[in-house]
Amino acid sequence: MIGSTVRCIRSQKGYSQEYMAFQLNISQNAYSKLERGETEITVRRIYQIADVLEVSVYELLPQSVASSSINLKGLTGILMRIRLKLFAAFTK
Repeated sequence: MIGSTVRCIRSQKGYSQEYMAFQLNISQNAYSKLERGETEITVRRIYQIADVLEVSVYELLPQSVASSSINLKGLTGILMRIRLKLFAAFTK
């Protein structure tokens, strides 16, 4: 996921994989694997990539679950059933 974002931003800036690899002091093959998601990216490497691409680290990271919307439809009914079962269990 991060790799595809990096690839998109790199392409928009007109940077080659070779350029990125040189700036990150890694081989072009290693960089290519990074973009394809075939290797783990360390936090340190994410900061280095953001620096080379001149973007915020947050632009490279996927949206967190906390910031995405959660579908709460039906939650009220589920909570009511749990509440009734608990009430029944404790009133016996």
